[in-house]
Amino acid sequence: GITTGLGGTGMGIEGWKKSRANIAELPPDQFVSNVLFPRSNVDPEVRHALTFRRSISRWTHEVLEGRKELAVCSGEDTNSPMYNATMEEGALVYMDTIIQRTLLPEMQDEAVNAVIHFLERHDAFDPIANDVFTRYPHHTVQVEAEMSVACQALYTSTRPIFMALHRLPKGGDMYLSLVTMLEHAMLTFLSRMKQRIGDLCHGKAAFSLLEDQRGNPTPLSQFMERRNGFTLLQRIYSDEDDVDDTTGAVEPATTRVVGGIHPLAPSETDTSPRKMGLNGKLSGADGRGAFEREVAQLDVLCRFKEPLQFERSTLCTDEEHMKAACLANSLLRVASLLDGQLRSRAGGWEKSSKIKAIRDLQSAIKTIRYHGLRVAKFCRMEMLMQTAKRMSEICASSVLQAEDAIRLPSCVNNLGEYLTASSDTLREAGGNAIAAYSFSSLEQYIPFYLMHAARIVARGSKPVTMNGIESLDRTGSVLYRDLKGATSFENSFWDEEAAANSFEESAVFINLMEISVTDLEGHYRSKPTQFSDDDYELMFA
Repeated sequence: GITTGLGGTGMGIEGWKKSRANIAELPPDQFVSNVLFPRSNVDPEVRHALTFRRSISRWTHEVLEGRKELAVCSGEDTNSPMYNATMEEGALVYMDTIIQRTLLPEMQDEAVNAVIHFLERHDAFDPIANDVFTRYPHHTVQVEAEMSVACQALYTSTRPIFMALHRLPKGGDMYLSLVTMLEHAMLTFLSRMKQRIGDLCHGKAAFSLLEDQRGNPTPLSQFMERRNGFTLLQRIYSDEDDVDDTTGAVEPATTRVVGGIHPLAPSETDTSPRKMGLNGKLSGADGRGAFEREVAQLDVLCRFKEPLQFERSTLCTDEEHMKAACLANSLLRVASLLDGQLRSRAGGWEKSSKIKAIRDLQSAIKTIRYHGLRVAKFCRMEMLMQTAKRMSEICASSVLQAEDAIRLPSCVNNLGEYLTASSDTLREAGGNAIAAYSFSSLEQYIPFYLMHAARIVARGSKPVTMNGIESLDRTGSVLYRDLKGATSFENSFWDEEAAANSFEESAVFINLMEISVTDLEGHYRSKPTQFSDDDYELMFA
């Protein structure tokens, strides 16, 4: 029966006793590697040793409590040297010695050296190819872009240490040693990360609109943080309870409040939240005047008098835009993952927040998140600049003076192709969230640019024909279709109400350019505040 019970191995009673004797004589490390884990059919991990240590700690505590109870019952003096004398090394001390001599050095090597190894790669922060658009040609699926190899290395190599923090005594030597390892890995990553951001963003026109030469956020950057799209972006990459609508992207390491966001009361004109896939908590509506306040800071883009000209080096190439989107997504995702690892299962890291080293770790994670939001704003501003550059070419198009046919300006088709291609590339490199934020509010900016181009054409020396006015009207319809197609992916920040109002306003503005003076007077009497006095004066002239 014993032979059969041993799995048909043919091992008899004598062989079984001999095998057990050999196993009992094995050193601890060989027993674990050759017997325990093979028979358990699992691979050894750091969590096994730490879980075992916690079990030993509980068992040791129970043994000590039992000894105290026995001493009380027997009347033994617990302060006597005989009571406190130990003949053998305790199991917990033995386990801690193994952890300190063997486990911690291996974890340190993995956490620091692995991060440095991947940071040294030339493609440390570059996008990773994704075949999702080959498998799903309709381009409307949720795209979960891969983190860059540097961010993946930071997360995977530090994860065992974060797990160890919740299984070791708070404030002990081993605990502080682990925190020091994490801090060293974080600081190394932050150093290379900031260098990468500088290589991508510094010298670009979009970045100069967001930060001054000292690195302080401009008023435009602060107004961008007040837009609802910025809040939606934070909620996607953070727990719902951690994101406050009044919290801007302020670097934790500094004490300045230039980039802070003052609390704003919800607008009474806000629409009800539109379900967008994340528990129905994402809304696409801004408060009253948010778009106007942002536009007021964009004179260089919104007050053009001729086609905008930028040096080629100050605008991003498609490849650079992809790399920026990948970097923003990677930093925000790894910050969210690391923050989740730092929080204990017993209600967060608040219980350990009194330890300075833990506060430093929290600050490092918030710094990573801050720079992720910083690069995300850069991606959105680059999209606005690329769109404005193409839209500004409308005012110089010769088709607006055509008398024989109605034709669209070539820049309109160019912009439509750019929006479609950018939607795919940004989603592939940075995922749906970064692409959605980069395209946010374009449904308001494109009609605004179109109306501004119409004003320039109306004031120009070359008279615009009726065919030219019809061309402007069709331009709005075509761009609405192209933009709606480019933002039709899941969890897009497209605001249907804002798009309908903005494109309708631009269509009315263009139609007023071709109606008779009598009809124009009737429109002015019925809706005198729809457009500015300068616009009405231009139309009557």
